[in-house]
This record gives sequence, C-alpha cells and structure tokens, in this order.
Amino acid sequence: MSDILNTMTAIHSHEERYEKLELLYRNEKEKKKILDAINTLHYRDECHVEIATVDEGEGHGFVSIEFHDDYDKEAGPFFDALIKKLGIDHCE
Repeated sequence: MSDILNTMTAIHSHEERYEKLELLYRNEKEKKKILDAINTLHYRDECHVEIATVDEGEGHGFVSIEFHDDYDKEAGPFFDALIKKLGIDHCE
C-alpha cells in the first residue's frame, strides 16, 4: 500500500554547496510521517545537516532540512529518497 500524503507540499531551494527542503504539513499525522521517514534515511556523519520543526499552530507547520557545505552532494540523493518515501511527486 502506498504511503502517499496527498496534501503535503515540498519546497526545494539551493545555492552553491547549500540545499534546503521544506515539507509543509497540515496535521500531526503528516508531521509524524515526515519525521519517521527522515529517521529511516541516512547521510554521512561528516555532513552539516540541520533539521528543524516549525509549528505554526492548529497542527500545521513545516519541517526544514538544510545541508550546509555540501561538497559531496549528499543532499540530492537524501532529498530524492525522502520525497519518494513520502509519495510526493514534485517540488515547488
């Protein structure tokens, strides 16, 4: 059975050696699925990665994942795997 979150929005931004993915959730169930998916994926310990959850009230907000000084381009495969795991078909 597919683990698709039909209402989730993904926003990707990047600059040289920096990439960020924001996953907007609209309820606590979506938030939990995002955090669970992140915890199942791995990246090298040497990567400088920041993961933050921003609650905007009434169960909605976003999870931000930022790769800093990403010399080895770890973010791309990580974000691709995360998006696939969540069933998101495109980013804005």
